[in-house]
Amino acid sequence: MSHSPESPDFEFDPLQSTTVTLPPAAVDWAIRISQLEATVANQWPTFLRALALRGFQQWVEAGALDVAVYYDAEQVPPTGINCRVGGFRLCLIPQGNLSDEVVRIPRETLDDSDHCAHLYVLVDVQEEEDRVTILSSLRRDRLLSHQPTAQRSLNPDDTYTVPVHCFDASPEDLLLYLNCLNPDNLMATVSSTAGVDTPVDPSAGLSPIELISPLGDELINVGRWLRDQIDEVANRLAWTLLPPMTQMDPVRAIRSPVEEIRDILTEISPVVTVPPNARGAYTDYQPFGLPIRLYALTWPLLEADVPEWTLLLCLGPSEGCQLPPGIQLRIHEGVSEATANEPGALLVGQTLAPDSESTYLYGQVVGTWDEQFVVTIELPNGTTLNWPPFIFQLDA
Repeated sequence: MSHSPESPDFEFDPLQSTTVTLPPAAVDWAIRISQLEATVANQWPTFLRALALRGFQQWVEAGALDVAVYYDAEQVPPTGINCRVGGFRLCLIPQGNLSDEVVRIPRETLDDSDHCAHLYVLVDVQEEEDRVTILSSLRRDRLLSHQPTAQRSLNPDDTYTVPVHCFDASPEDLLLYLNCLNPDNLMATVSSTAGVDTPVDPSAGLSPIELISPLGDELINVGRWLRDQIDEVANRLAWTLLPPMTQMDPVRAIRSPVEEIRDILTEISPVVTVPPNARGAYTDYQPFGLPIRLYALTWPLLEADVPEWTLLLCLGPSEGCQLPPGIQLRIHEGVSEATANEPGALLVGQTLAPDSESTYLYGQVVGTWDEQFVVTIELPNGTTLNWPPFIFQLDA
Protein backbone atom coordinates (compact mmCIF):
# COMPACT_ATOMS: atom_id res chain seq x y z
CA MET A 1 0.00 0.00 0.00
CA SER A 2 1.07 3.61 -0.41
CA HIS A 3 -0.05 7.09 0.44
CA SER A 4 0.29 10.58 -0.91
CA PRO A 5 2.96 12.97 0.40
CA GLU A 6 1.90 14.58 3.65
CA SER A 7 1.84 18.25 4.45
CA PRO A 8 3.68 19.32 7.63
CA ASP A 9 1.77 18.40 10.79
CA PHE A 10 1.03 21.39 13.01
CA GLU A 11 0.26 21.26 16.70
CA PHE A 12 -2.68 23.33 17.87
CA ASP A 13 -3.26 24.28 21.49
CA PRO A 14 -6.46 26.37 21.59
CA LEU A 15 -5.65 27.58 25.08
CA GLN A 16 -2.94 26.68 27.56
CA SER A 17 -5.00 27.36 30.68
CA THR A 18 -8.56 28.12 31.66
CA THR A 19 -7.38 30.39 34.51
CA VAL A 20 -6.12 33.93 34.06
CA THR A 21 -4.67 36.45 36.52
CA LEU A 22 -6.15 39.90 36.15
CA PRO A 23 -3.82 42.91 35.89
CA PRO A 24 -4.33 45.77 38.35
CA ALA A 25 -5.98 47.92 35.66
CA ALA A 26 -8.71 45.32 35.16
CA VAL A 27 -9.41 45.13 38.90
CA ASP A 28 -9.46 48.94 39.16
CA TRP A 29 -11.97 49.08 36.30
CA ALA A 30 -14.19 46.51 38.02
CA ILE A 31 -14.12 48.55 41.24
CA ARG A 32 -14.94 51.79 39.41
CA ILE A 33 -17.73 50.30 37.29
CA SER A 34 -19.36 48.57 40.29
CA GLN A 35 -19.58 51.91 42.09
CA LEU A 36 -21.83 53.15 39.31
CA GLU A 37 -24.49 50.74 40.58
CA ALA A 38 -26.98 52.92 42.47
CA THR A 39 -28.16 50.16 44.81
CA VAL A 40 -25.44 49.47 47.36
CA ALA A 41 -26.55 45.85 47.84
CA ASN A 42 -25.98 45.23 44.12
CA GLN A 43 -22.46 46.64 44.00
CA TRP A 44 -20.75 43.42 45.12
CA PRO A 45 -22.41 41.12 42.53
CA THR A 46 -21.73 43.82 39.94
CA PHE A 47 -18.06 43.80 40.93
CA LEU A 48 -17.92 40.00 40.49
CA ARG A 49 -19.59 40.22 37.06
CA ALA A 50 -17.12 42.91 36.03
CA LEU A 51 -14.17 40.71 37.08
CA ALA A 52 -15.73 37.77 35.24
CA LEU A 53 -16.14 39.90 32.13
CA ARG A 54 -12.55 41.14 32.11
CA GLY A 55 -11.25 37.67 32.89
CA PHE A 56 -13.29 36.11 30.09
CA GLN A 57 -12.06 38.76 27.66
CA GLN A 58 -8.45 38.13 28.66
CA TRP A 59 -8.93 34.35 28.36
CA VAL A 60 -10.46 34.50 24.90
CA GLU A 61 -8.11 37.08 23.42
CA ALA A 62 -4.99 35.36 24.83
CA GLY A 63 -5.80 32.23 22.86
CA ALA A 64 -4.64 31.33 19.37
CA LEU A 65 -8.02 32.12 17.84
CA ASP A 66 -9.09 35.23 15.98
CA VAL A 67 -12.06 36.40 18.03
CA ALA A 68 -12.70 39.46 20.17
CA VAL A 69 -15.03 40.20 23.10
CA TYR A 70 -17.20 43.32 22.90
CA TYR A 71 -19.06 45.19 25.66
CA ASP A 72 -19.65 48.76 26.82
CA ALA A 73 -16.80 49.53 29.22
CA GLU A 74 -18.61 52.63 30.50
CA GLN A 75 -21.77 50.81 31.55
CA VAL A 76 -22.51 48.50 34.47
CA PRO A 77 -22.39 44.91 33.12
CA PRO A 78 -25.97 43.58 33.31
CA THR A 79 -27.00 40.25 34.77
CA GLY A 80 -28.27 39.13 31.37
CA ILE A 81 -26.40 39.56 28.09
CA ASN A 82 -23.14 41.12 29.21
CA CYS A 83 -20.89 40.66 26.17
CA ARG A 84 -20.77 39.64 22.52
CA VAL A 85 -18.33 37.64 20.45
CA GLY A 86 -19.01 38.05 16.76
CA GLY A 87 -22.70 37.27 16.30
CA PHE A 88 -22.95 35.45 19.65
CA ARG A 89 -24.68 36.95 22.68
CA LEU A 90 -23.19 35.61 25.91
CA CYS A 91 -24.40 35.53 29.48
CA LEU A 92 -21.44 35.22 31.86
CA ILE A 93 -22.44 33.86 35.27
CA PRO A 94 -20.03 34.16 38.22
CA GLN A 95 -20.21 30.83 40.02
CA GLY A 96 -18.38 29.78 43.17
CA ASN A 97 -17.42 26.37 41.76
CA LEU A 98 -18.89 23.36 40.01
CA SER A 99 -19.81 21.75 43.34
CA ASP A 100 -22.84 24.06 43.45
CA GLU A 101 -25.82 22.00 42.32
CA VAL A 102 -27.81 24.70 40.53
CA VAL A 103 -27.29 27.85 38.46
CA ARG A 104 -29.72 30.76 38.20
CA ILE A 105 -30.10 32.35 34.78
CA PRO A 106 -32.09 35.54 34.05
CA ARG A 107 -35.47 34.84 32.49
CA GLU A 108 -35.07 37.33 29.62
CA THR A 109 -31.91 35.60 28.38
CA LEU A 110 -34.00 32.54 27.53
CA ASP A 111 -37.56 33.71 26.84
CA ASP A 112 -36.85 36.75 24.64
CA SER A 113 -36.03 35.15 21.28
CA ASP A 114 -34.84 38.48 19.82
CA HIS A 115 -32.39 39.24 22.63
CA CYS A 116 -31.69 35.86 24.19
CA ALA A 117 -28.29 34.41 25.02
CA HIS A 118 -26.72 31.99 22.56
CA LEU A 119 -24.30 30.73 25.21
CA TYR A 120 -24.19 30.68 29.00
CA VAL A 121 -20.72 30.60 30.57
CA LEU A 122 -19.91 29.70 34.17
CA VAL A 123 -16.97 31.67 35.55
CA ASP A 124 -15.24 31.14 38.89
CA VAL A 125 -14.14 34.54 40.25
CA GLN A 126 -11.45 34.40 42.95
CA GLU A 127 -11.53 38.10 43.79
CA GLU A 128 -9.05 37.88 46.66
CA GLU A 129 -6.39 36.53 44.30
CA ASP A 130 -7.46 38.52 41.22
CA ARG A 131 -7.99 35.26 39.33
CA VAL A 132 -10.74 34.11 37.00
CA THR A 133 -11.33 30.53 35.80
CA ILE A 134 -13.59 29.55 32.91
CA LEU A 135 -15.51 26.51 34.18
CA SER A 136 -17.95 25.33 31.52
CA SER A 137 -20.74 26.51 29.24
CA LEU A 138 -24.20 25.67 27.98
CA ARG A 139 -25.71 26.29 24.54
CA ARG A 140 -29.21 27.72 24.23
CA ASP A 141 -30.47 24.80 22.14
CA ARG A 142 -29.15 22.31 24.69
CA LEU A 143 -30.81 24.26 27.51
CA LEU A 144 -34.14 24.18 25.71
CA SER A 145 -33.83 20.42 25.29
CA HIS A 146 -32.96 19.95 28.98
CA GLN A 147 -35.72 22.25 30.20
CA PRO A 148 -38.70 22.76 27.86
CA THR A 149 -41.11 25.54 28.80
CA ALA A 150 -43.53 23.18 30.53
CA GLN A 151 -40.75 22.01 32.88
CA ARG A 152 -39.47 25.46 33.87
CA SER A 153 -40.64 27.43 36.89
CA LEU A 154 -39.85 31.08 37.51
CA ASN A 155 -38.10 32.08 40.73
CA PRO A 156 -39.19 35.19 42.68
CA ASP A 157 -36.06 37.02 41.44
CA ASP A 158 -37.12 36.53 37.80
CA THR A 159 -34.62 33.73 37.14
CA TYR A 160 -34.79 30.09 36.13
CA THR A 161 -32.93 27.37 38.01
CA VAL A 162 -30.78 25.08 35.90
CA PRO A 163 -28.87 22.04 37.25
CA VAL A 164 -25.14 22.66 37.04
CA HIS A 165 -24.61 19.30 35.29
CA CYS A 166 -26.36 20.74 32.23
CA PHE A 167 -23.31 22.95 31.70
CA ASP A 168 -21.45 20.15 29.98
CA ALA A 169 -19.47 22.00 27.28
CA SER A 170 -15.79 22.37 28.12
CA PRO A 171 -13.87 25.64 27.63
CA GLU A 172 -12.27 24.09 24.53
CA ASP A 173 -15.73 23.32 23.11
CA LEU A 174 -16.75 26.92 23.81
CA LEU A 175 -13.83 28.21 21.72
CA LEU A 176 -14.87 25.93 18.87
CA TYR A 177 -18.41 27.30 19.02
CA LEU A 178 -17.23 30.91 18.98
CA ASN A 179 -14.91 30.32 16.02
CA CYS A 180 -16.79 27.91 13.82
CA LEU A 181 -20.47 27.73 14.69
CA ASN A 182 -23.20 29.87 13.17
CA PRO A 183 -25.17 31.54 16.00
CA ASP A 184 -28.40 30.75 14.14
CA ASN A 185 -27.71 27.06 14.73
CA LEU A 186 -28.29 27.64 18.44
CA MET A 187 -31.63 29.38 17.96
CA ALA A 188 -33.63 26.27 17.10
CA THR A 189 -36.72 26.15 19.29
CA VAL A 190 -38.17 23.02 20.75
CA SER A 191 -41.23 21.90 18.81
CA SER A 192 -44.49 22.12 20.70
CA THR A 193 -47.90 20.52 20.52
CA ALA A 194 -50.98 22.09 22.11
CA GLY A 195 -48.74 24.60 23.84
CA VAL A 196 -46.56 21.95 25.55
CA ASP A 197 -42.92 21.74 24.56
CA THR A 198 -41.49 18.40 23.51
CA PRO A 199 -37.95 17.61 24.63
CA VAL A 200 -35.40 17.42 21.87
CA ASP A 201 -33.64 14.11 21.24
CA PRO A 202 -30.21 14.45 22.92
CA SER A 203 -28.64 13.19 19.71
CA ALA A 204 -30.22 15.96 17.63
CA GLY A 205 -27.64 17.75 15.52
CA LEU A 206 -25.20 14.86 15.72
CA SER A 207 -24.19 12.76 12.78
CA PRO A 208 -25.23 9.10 12.65
CA ILE A 209 -21.51 8.35 12.76
CA GLU A 210 -21.50 9.40 16.41
CA LEU A 211 -24.40 7.14 17.30
CA ILE A 212 -23.05 3.76 16.17
CA SER A 213 -20.07 1.61 16.99
CA PRO A 214 -17.61 2.90 14.39
CA LEU A 215 -15.50 -0.23 14.05
CA GLY A 216 -16.54 -3.86 13.79
CA ASP A 217 -18.27 -5.90 11.10
CA GLU A 218 -19.73 -2.97 9.17
CA LEU A 219 -17.98 -1.83 5.98
CA ILE A 220 -18.48 0.93 3.40
CA ASN A 221 -18.04 -0.57 -0.06
CA VAL A 222 -16.96 2.24 -2.39
CA GLY A 223 -16.65 -0.25 -5.25
CA ARG A 224 -20.43 -0.05 -5.63
CA TRP A 225 -20.14 3.66 -6.35
CA LEU A 226 -18.67 2.78 -9.75
CA ARG A 227 -21.99 1.04 -10.47
CA ASP A 228 -23.93 4.13 -9.36
CA GLN A 229 -24.97 2.45 -6.11
CA ILE A 230 -24.69 3.23 -2.39
CA ASP A 231 -24.53 0.31 0.02
CA GLU A 232 -26.74 0.02 3.09
CA VAL A 233 -24.09 1.15 5.58
CA ALA A 234 -23.13 4.26 3.60
CA ASN A 235 -26.78 5.10 3.06
CA ARG A 236 -27.53 4.83 6.78
CA LEU A 237 -24.58 7.12 7.51
CA ALA A 238 -26.06 9.75 5.18
CA TRP A 239 -23.58 9.48 2.30
CA THR A 240 -24.85 11.00 -0.98
CA LEU A 241 -23.52 9.79 -4.32
CA LEU A 242 -21.97 12.47 -6.55
CA PRO A 243 -22.59 12.42 -10.32
CA PRO A 244 -19.90 11.00 -12.63
CA MET A 245 -16.95 13.31 -13.21
CA THR A 246 -18.01 13.83 -16.83
CA GLN A 247 -21.50 14.99 -15.80
CA MET A 248 -20.63 17.68 -13.27
CA ASP A 249 -22.52 20.82 -14.29
CA PRO A 250 -20.91 24.23 -14.80
CA VAL A 251 -20.77 26.54 -11.81
CA ARG A 252 -24.18 27.87 -10.82
CA ALA A 253 -25.13 30.87 -8.76
CA ILE A 254 -25.67 28.64 -5.72
CA ARG A 255 -22.59 26.69 -4.72
CA SER A 256 -23.41 22.99 -4.38
CA PRO A 257 -21.31 20.03 -3.18
CA VAL A 258 -20.62 19.24 -6.84
CA GLU A 259 -19.14 22.68 -7.49
CA GLU A 260 -17.23 22.56 -4.23
CA ILE A 261 -15.52 19.23 -4.87
CA ARG A 262 -14.74 20.24 -8.45
CA ASP A 263 -13.01 23.39 -7.17
CA ILE A 264 -11.03 21.35 -4.63
CA LEU A 265 -9.95 18.84 -7.28
CA THR A 266 -8.87 21.68 -9.55
CA GLU A 267 -6.77 23.16 -6.76
CA ILE A 268 -5.04 19.87 -5.93
CA SER A 269 -4.67 18.78 -9.59
CA PRO A 270 -0.90 19.41 -9.62
CA VAL A 271 -0.60 16.70 -6.95
CA VAL A 272 -3.59 14.41 -7.55
CA THR A 273 -5.03 13.51 -10.96
CA VAL A 274 -8.60 12.23 -10.83
CA PRO A 275 -9.62 10.22 -13.93
CA PRO A 276 -13.02 10.54 -15.62
CA ASN A 277 -14.11 7.09 -14.38
CA ALA A 278 -13.75 8.08 -10.70
CA ARG A 279 -16.86 8.16 -8.55
CA GLY A 280 -17.44 9.85 -5.25
CA ALA A 281 -19.86 10.63 -2.45
CA TYR A 282 -20.10 13.08 0.43
CA THR A 283 -21.67 13.33 3.86
CA ASP A 284 -22.57 16.32 6.02
CA TYR A 285 -22.64 16.16 9.79
CA GLN A 286 -22.42 18.46 12.81
CA PRO A 287 -20.34 17.12 15.69
CA PHE A 288 -20.93 19.54 18.60
CA GLY A 289 -22.92 21.67 16.15
CA LEU A 290 -19.89 22.30 13.88
CA PRO A 291 -20.96 21.83 10.24
CA ILE A 292 -18.40 19.64 8.45
CA ARG A 293 -18.45 17.94 5.05
CA LEU A 294 -16.39 14.89 4.06
CA TYR A 295 -15.88 13.87 0.42
CA ALA A 296 -14.60 10.45 -0.68
CA LEU A 297 -13.59 9.57 -4.25
CA THR A 298 -12.40 6.23 -5.59
CA TRP A 299 -11.26 4.60 -8.81
CA PRO A 300 -9.47 1.39 -9.82
CA LEU A 301 -5.79 1.23 -10.77
CA LEU A 302 -5.26 -1.54 -13.30
CA GLU A 303 -1.79 -0.70 -14.59
CA ALA A 304 0.04 -2.79 -11.99
CA ASP A 305 0.40 -6.59 -12.11
CA VAL A 306 -1.87 -6.77 -9.07
CA PRO A 307 -5.04 -4.64 -9.44
CA GLU A 308 -5.20 -1.77 -6.96
CA TRP A 309 -7.67 0.92 -5.92
CA THR A 310 -7.30 4.38 -4.49
CA LEU A 311 -9.28 6.37 -1.92
CA LEU A 312 -9.13 10.17 -1.92
CA LEU A 313 -10.61 12.00 1.09
CA CYS A 314 -11.32 15.74 1.25
CA LEU A 315 -12.51 17.31 4.51
CA GLY A 316 -14.03 20.77 4.39
CA PRO A 317 -16.74 22.89 6.02
CA SER A 318 -20.37 23.00 5.02
CA GLU A 319 -21.47 25.98 2.98
CA GLY A 320 -20.91 29.31 4.74
CA CYS A 321 -18.80 27.85 7.57
CA GLN A 322 -15.12 27.16 8.21
CA LEU A 323 -13.05 24.33 9.67
CA PRO A 324 -11.75 24.84 13.20
CA PRO A 325 -7.97 25.22 13.43
CA GLY A 326 -6.39 22.06 14.77
CA ILE A 327 -8.87 19.65 13.19
CA GLN A 328 -7.18 16.49 11.89
CA LEU A 329 -7.90 14.08 9.03
CA ARG A 330 -6.33 10.64 9.39
CA ILE A 331 -6.32 7.54 7.21
CA HIS A 332 -5.20 4.23 8.73
CA GLU A 333 -4.71 0.70 7.55
CA GLY A 334 -7.87 -1.34 8.05
CA VAL A 335 -8.86 -3.27 11.13
CA SER A 336 -7.91 -6.91 11.58
CA GLU A 337 -7.64 -9.59 14.22
CA ALA A 338 -3.94 -8.73 14.49
CA THR A 339 -4.86 -5.19 15.53
CA ALA A 340 -7.67 -6.34 17.86
CA ASN A 341 -10.23 -4.71 15.55
CA GLU A 342 -8.55 -1.33 16.00
CA PRO A 343 -7.24 0.81 13.10
CA GLY A 344 -3.83 -0.23 11.81
CA ALA A 345 -0.82 1.91 10.99
CA LEU A 346 -1.33 5.59 10.24
CA LEU A 347 -0.87 6.23 6.51
CA VAL A 348 -1.94 9.87 6.19
CA GLY A 349 -2.27 12.55 8.85
CA GLN A 350 -3.28 16.13 8.04
CA THR A 351 -3.85 18.97 10.52
CA LEU A 352 -5.27 22.42 9.78
CA ALA A 353 -2.81 25.00 11.13
CA PRO A 354 -4.21 28.05 12.97
CA ASP A 355 -2.67 30.40 10.38
CA SER A 356 -3.47 28.25 7.34
CA GLU A 357 -5.11 29.86 4.31
CA SER A 358 -6.51 26.50 3.22
CA THR A 359 -10.18 25.76 3.78
CA TYR A 360 -9.90 21.98 3.59
CA LEU A 361 -7.70 18.93 4.24
CA TYR A 362 -7.13 16.01 1.92
CA GLY A 363 -5.31 12.68 1.79
CA GLN A 364 -4.97 9.79 -0.65
CA VAL A 365 -4.09 6.13 -0.16
CA VAL A 366 -3.60 3.20 -2.56
CA GLY A 367 -4.03 -0.49 -1.84
CA THR A 368 -4.82 -3.84 -3.39
CA TRP A 369 -8.44 -4.85 -3.80
CA ASP A 370 -8.39 -6.87 -0.59
CA GLU A 371 -7.10 -4.00 1.53
CA GLN A 372 -9.30 -1.66 3.56
CA PHE A 373 -8.79 1.77 5.11
CA VAL A 374 -10.15 3.48 8.20
CA VAL A 375 -10.88 7.23 8.19
CA THR A 376 -10.97 9.26 11.40
CA ILE A 377 -11.43 12.95 12.16
CA GLU A 378 -10.13 14.42 15.40
CA LEU A 379 -11.50 17.74 16.63
CA PRO A 380 -9.20 20.18 18.45
CA ASN A 381 -10.82 19.21 21.77
CA GLY A 382 -9.67 15.61 21.31
CA THR A 383 -13.00 14.13 20.24
CA THR A 384 -12.45 11.49 17.54
CA LEU A 385 -15.03 10.54 14.90
CA ASN A 386 -14.60 7.18 13.18
CA TRP A 387 -16.16 5.61 10.11
CA PRO A 388 -16.48 1.91 9.37
CA PRO A 389 -13.60 0.68 7.16
CA PHE A 390 -13.74 1.59 3.46
CA ILE A 391 -13.38 -1.38 1.09
CA PHE A 392 -13.35 -1.81 -2.68
CA GLN A 393 -15.40 -4.74 -4.03
CA LEU A 394 -16.82 -4.40 -7.52
CA ASP A 395 -18.86 -7.61 -7.40
CA ALA A 396 -20.41 -7.19 -3.94
